[in-house]
Amino acid sequence: MKTFLLLVVVAFIAWKGYFAVRRAVRSYQKDREEHDSLREYLVANGATTFQSLWPFYRHALQRAFKIKKQSFFKKIW
Repeated sequence: MKTFLLLVVVAFIAWKGYFAVRRAVRSYQKDREEHDSLREYLVANGATTFQSLWPFYRHALQRAFKIKKQSFFKKIW
């Protein structure tokens, strides 16, 4: 019984992790398509590659771990 519960918990965490990574990658791709001129501007003004991509990484991480509060509370109540 304990093994089954552990398996269910691990599967749930993996499932949520999959959707978080998928949301982050989609956000990163969309931002790069729409705002790549920001990266070019930063590189032209002396930023490194990592520094020029940091705004895209940051937004993707924020989007990955964002909890949709409205849908979460609707399901509970």
